[in-house]
Amino acid sequence: MPRLIDKLDAAAGRVPEVLDDGADYRTLRPSPERLVRKDGTYDAGWYERFDGALNFDDSSSFSIALQRWFHLSLDAGDRFIVCNLADLSKAANVAVLVVDKVNGRFTNRSLTRVLPTNNLDISDDLCSWKDGETGSFLKVSPDLTRFDFSIRADDLHVAGAARHILGPPLVQVTRFQRGRGSLQWYGNLELEHGVVAVDGVVHPLPPGSMGLYDRTAGHQRGISAWNWIAASGVAEEEGSGRRVRMGIQVARDRTLARPQVHSHKNLVWVDDRLYKLPTPAFEYEVLSEETRDTGPWRIVSEDGAGGRWDLTFRPDHHRRDRQQLWLVEGDFNQHYGAVSGVVTVDNRRFIIRDWFAVCEESLLEL
Repeated sequence: MPRLIDKLDAAAGRVPEVLDDGADYRTLRPSPERLVRKDGTYDAGWYERFDGALNFDDSSSFSIALQRWFHLSLDAGDRFIVCNLADLSKAANVAVLVVDKVNGRFTNRSLTRVLPTNNLDISDDLCSWKDGETGSFLKVSPDLTRFDFSIRADDLHVAGAARHILGPPLVQVTRFQRGRGSLQWYGNLELEHGVVAVDGVVHPLPPGSMGLYDRTAGHQRGISAWNWIAASGVAEEEGSGRRVRMGIQVARDRTLARPQVHSHKNLVWVDDRLYKLPTPAFEYEVLSEETRDTGPWRIVSEDGAGGRWDLTFRPDHHRRDRQQLWLVEGDFNQHYGAVSGVVTVDNRRFIIRDWFAVCEESLLEL
């Protein structure tokens, strides 16, 4: 339903290509009292934390537009691991991906179930996620300091515990059209202990491995399209030679999104602080329209307030998940490989050398 309305609105000119409603995503503010304002719209902004009411039901949007997901990635020694739990209202998804950096083996499983077989149960405070079909679960402490997880998709299984690191998470409410919007937490974590099972063989994961997470809940657009990069590791400060742990996440709407929103999720964590840098471009060549394989990516911005991006990503693996289910159409392209370059923060240049990263080019219509 939402995508049909959005397509009709876009064709009739009732939805702008770019939504500019005065929302300020660059100024850090205290938590709002509630997520959805009295007028039925999301209270957009960048917040120190969120301890207000999660009053999703007060949105003037369709209830079927409500979606929730938790995305977790770990750069764990010889393996890079990505897990996903998602409730897309009309469908649920559990996915696990494991890249073996030594032999190049790429293994992934993705299970999608449409209503009424959606058995993903999520607590009202978004701290407990349980999938009745696979037995997967994720538990998050209310203060986002601890994560316990066991996520299974067919013969792939990842389990462990992690703690939050590298300074405060991004807490942001982004507003869309027709009473829609989303609340997101982006942050970094460090593995305390964990294992991964591939083909019945259990492999321990190195304690201290770094990773990133994305917890999102809200009434999404009927037509969403985005690019995204996430990576973490140890960078070197140019000049001093100081080595410092750093995390990066950048999410930007593609031109296919309706409407596009300039939400300024261009994030660097370093020295226990979160910085928002200028919005970069995602530049890459699609080598095949049939497969959506790409050449190298450039994530680059001009000099601006706060810093600059100058990164090159070399894709080695590609996972494409095309979904054409009942009222759900998606084309998720995740590319895995090494990212290198320089990130400038407050006139300090940090050199990144061959971090393992995930980049996305995705489209979702619901």
